[in-house]
Amino acid sequence: MISVIGENVVDLFAQADGRFLAKMGGSPFNFAIAAALQQVPVQYLSPISTDAFGDQFAEVLRSHQVQFGERTRSSAPSSLAFVTVDEKGQPNYSLYREGIADRDISVEKLLSSLSATTKILHTGSLALEPNDAEILLPVLQAAKARGIKISVDINVRLQFVSDPKRYRDHIHQVVAISDFIKASDEDLAALYPEVPAGLAFQQFLALAPNALVAYTRGEHGAQLWLHGHYIEQDIIAPKQFIDTVGAGDTFFSNLLCGLTGLPDYALTDADCSLSELEPLLKRATLAASINVSRQGCQPPSKAELDAALAELAK
Repeated sequence: MISVIGENVVDLFAQADGRFLAKMGGSPFNFAIAAALQQVPVQYLSPISTDAFGDQFAEVLRSHQVQFGERTRSSAPSSLAFVTVDEKGQPNYSLYREGIADRDISVEKLLSSLSATTKILHTGSLALEPNDAEILLPVLQAAKARGIKISVDINVRLQFVSDPKRYRDHIHQVVAISDFIKASDEDLAALYPEVPAGLAFQQFLALAPNALVAYTRGEHGAQLWLHGHYIEQDIIAPKQFIDTVGAGDTFFSNLLCGLTGLPDYALTDADCSLSELEPLLKRATLAASINVSRQGCQPPSKAELDAALAELAK
């Protein structure tokens, strides 16, 4: 079981005729759906609203067989994001995040809802808002004390947080206790704006020296780092390119789904051969490639990904 804490956001995509197309999104929500599509048991812990958008979130979760708190939905409204996509397919967001359902949380509610079968607890993105740190950090620490692996996608969003300095400090705290970490070159440029890229990455690795770190670098592909060693995978060009919405969520979710099938020693033994992880990195990269060929976050199913891998191998 992978359990997930983090935002569910209604992404309102601007259309050419001036209308907006609503899609259910949010980085951790996307992560949960992508994992469920790989037929891995998933639990989504953050509340969803009782409003009309919340009903749509609930339907998406049910249709993908993701467990969630049917009886603990929030009367607060759903979060909204107005999304425009630039000429390079990169999304730009205007977010509404105050007094919304997925932040209607407490330490007690989250821990009491956490499944006893959870192996990995994933979080990140807007869940790292510093005003919520007194809730999130104790939950992660308690889960880790139970033997649950902690996963975080930092997905830095400086423009949407209440206090950038406290936000950076909170990211560092969460990363330091995490077992699986995802960061992009853009994340680290935002997190350490005055530090050269290479040095920034080494500083970041030092925060969690025993963690498995996935480092994505846009058109330059992705790397997996473990115990000071790394492997890398070039990007896999999509058949068509639409936008990058949810590509990172799809990549990391598929990577973690692969990791759930490995024995614990494969990720903690200092002599671990990273070559064992090469097929997982390739699969995750291909999943992201399929996602960018579609509008918004639309991760592939296990059958689609299996077929695409077989085609790639020909």
